[in-house]
Amino acid sequence: MKIFKKLAGIILAVSLMVPMIGTVAFAAEGILMYTDPSTKVGENVDIDLVVQSSSGETVGDVQVNMTYDPAVLEFVSGDGFTADGSGALTYQGTGDGAELRRTVTFRALQTGEARLTVDSTTATLASGETLELQQGSSTVTIEAADDGTTSVEPSGTTETEAPAGETTDIVVTVNGTDYNFSEAYTSTDIPDGFTETTMTFNGGERKFVTNEAGVTLGYLVDAAGAGSFFMFNTEDATFSPFIQLGISDTTSIVPLTQADSVSLSDTYQQVELTVQGQIYPAWSDPMTPRYYVIYALNTRTGESALYQYDTDDGTYQYFIAPAEEEEDSSGLPIPGRIGELINSHLMAVMIIIGMIGLILVILMIVLAVKLVHRNQELDDLYDEYDIPLDDEEENRGKQKDKKSKKQKKTSPPVEEKYDDEYDDEYDEEYDDEYDDEYDEEYDDEYDEEYDDYDDYEDRQATTRVKGKGRKQKDEPGRDDYEIDFIDL
Repeated sequence: MKIFKKLAGIILAVSLMVPMIGTVAFAAEGILMYTDPSTKVGENVDIDLVVQSSSGETVGDVQVNMTYDPAVLEFVSGDGFTADGSGALTYQGTGDGAELRRTVTFRALQTGEARLTVDSTTATLASGETLELQQGSSTVTIEAADDGTTSVEPSGTTETEAPAGETTDIVVTVNGTDYNFSEAYTSTDIPDGFTETTMTFNGGERKFVTNEAGVTLGYLVDAAGAGSFFMFNTEDATFSPFIQLGISDTTSIVPLTQADSVSLSDTYQQVELTVQGQIYPAWSDPMTPRYYVIYALNTRTGESALYQYDTDDGTYQYFIAPAEEEEDSSGLPIPGRIGELINSHLMAVMIIIGMIGLILVILMIVLAVKLVHRNQELDDLYDEYDIPLDDEEENRGKQKDKKSKKQKKTSPPVEEKYDDEYDDEYDEEYDDEYDDEYDEEYDDEYDEEYDDYDDYEDRQATTRVKGKGRKQKDEPGRDDYEIDFIDL
């Protein structure tokens, strides 16, 4: 019985642990920080709010609820900040990198120290994971003014001013959406670093805001009544979306939509990049998909330039476009470009090489067949007309040369032979008793041989005339000689 009780207790403990284990969740860690500035009475002071992800992932939606002493500090402005005038301050925004940095501006009302404390926070990563923030606070040190003043009255320029959303009849179109130009914005709506000014627009003097770099913004309200600032191009009186991206403590950039002003090498392809809900043209190199290049305006210098966005770090850096490689004077493409072209079209290149090889093989086969047919036709032609082949004629000529040389070596000339055979043998007899007889016999014999030789020459001449243009078949072992006879 005790054993069953122990077993039941173990099963019950395990059953209770299972749901507890299943509900355990882990959250990413981050940190919420503030700067601790110093200022003087009557002057404005900026406090930076910084949210960082410890893992380096992109920060998503962030909401921070804060409080301050309205008797010491007066809220002036801040992108994403709202104040109720009684000391409650709320920030809402979305990060675009591993660090979210925003600036809130206060006006110092009296000497002393003023604290900006955090009541609660809600934050997530871009992936949707909860971000637990280690909370900080800010302490502002306020000194007396240069004239010794230790306190001033609030200016009353809070968000309780004229409500936004009041519009004019001036309609402008931005990226296909219609807006109404409005002048009913409050001081809290004005971005950091900008001040109010007036400019001529649509036939009258209108309220705009501008900064020291000459960047001008106009306030537009959509059909739902939501208003925001847009960048105003003074050259053609057009508007474009305005998003301020901080790249340092003192500098921010505004992405631009003028894609025609960008000139990059062919390795970059134009794409679209979404930044804080707005779509901007961007350029990406397929070899380095981590980076995007955007065209943006520097709000500190007022100059437009290219900036590189790192998707992993969520940061922006000034970008210098690489110089385009030029082709040489011969017009041949650069080897590096050829290699890239082959790599990007490897299959097509292999097919073309295979087709060229097949065509060459077919041409070789056709030429070989034609050559065989030609040789056969020549052989038939030689057989039909009894034309000797070149090698046979050459061999026959060589044999004749050899025999001629041999004959010259072995057979003495006719004159020498005749002298040897007749002069030595018959000189004495010729001189004495056979002189007359020898002359008669030799003349008769010589005449007969000479006649035979003439008949032979005539036959040879007749044969050459009749056989002109035909192959002469010589008898085996028979050689042709030409003998010159000398009449003694």
